[in-house]
Amino acid sequence: MVHRGGQSSSEEKECITIKGRLEFPDIVAKAKIFYTMRLFREAVERTFILLKKGLKDREAVKRVTRYMNNAHYSYSALQRAKMYANQNRLRLRKPQLYSIGKACEKGNRNIRLVSKDTVLIKMPHADGRHEWVECKVKFGKKHLPIIEELINAEFPYSVAVTLNNSKFYLHVAVPLEIVAKYDHHPKVSERSGYIAGFDLNSDRINMVIINEHGEMVDIKNKHFPEITQHGYSTNKTRDAVLKALSELIDYAAHHNVRYFTFEKLDNIKRKKTRNKNANRKISRFPYRTLLTHAKIMVKKRNGVFATVSPAYTSIDAIPLSRKLGLDIHTTSAYLLALRYLNL
Repeated sequence: MVHRGGQSSSEEKECITIKGRLEFPDIVAKAKIFYTMRLFREAVERTFILLKKGLKDREAVKRVTRYMNNAHYSYSALQRAKMYANQNRLRLRKPQLYSIGKACEKGNRNIRLVSKDTVLIKMPHADGRHEWVECKVKFGKKHLPIIEELINAEFPYSVAVTLNNSKFYLHVAVPLEIVAKYDHHPKVSERSGYIAGFDLNSDRINMVIINEHGEMVDIKNKHFPEITQHGYSTNKTRDAVLKALSELIDYAAHHNVRYFTFEKLDNIKRKKTRNKNANRKISRFPYRTLLTHAKIMVKKRNGVFATVSPAYTSIDAIPLSRKLGLDIHTTSAYLLALRYLNL
């Protein structure tokens, strides 16, 4: 039996963000929401300063509520401010609005979905008589059943309102268990003991599948040399990498892999190739985003996402690659899978 200790330490409920286009009934409603977004942005910045001064969470929320006139928005601002805890200063460029989910408040206290295409957004007022502004929201067709179930099941869901290129968007955090119901990717058996190790590189992803005895079962690599072409944008580079990763995870799921092993985020180093153009483009790609997508993909397929330390993997891979007759990157993927097995 495979040891399951290599699983990610976070036990919090996994969520996937679904984005919809926000539409206003009139210019007055748009102005009200925009003003509240600016107010919330300043609330996040004020909360950040209070936390840096050493105030406790409760006291910080209490003080910001006097400014925001809404305790739940203030608490949501606290959670946003904590995201920037490692920074010395905070200056947010764009207005924003965010409300943490609350099950006993029909899913959310301040930004509430009432149908597949309608959302209510609360506008706080100093006199305590808060106002609801009704707006339309357009989600993609494939997301409509998910949104409908989210509302009917009354799950707590967090919602953000953002502004990008003069357009307003609604971001809804949907529990992964709901999304998985409508996902048609292959699912793996919980009894499977197969492990896949993934080695991430600037121009390729290498994957090796082993069984519970550490024996190599399969090898599959994906190369994306197109990112070296002139005129190939950063967005296209991102899409190419994520597509390759998705195809490898699907391949592993079809072969009943249960455990998907990646390098720990803190240890990842961008592995360079001889192609300077490829190195420049991949250096702009956030590995945190890549691993976040990998985690979501694995969860959708009923797999177990795991990270292990890659320390000395590249060094150990050199003599082993000669013995196995494999390239260094494939051998590194093999060693990552073995390390999870031996945890």
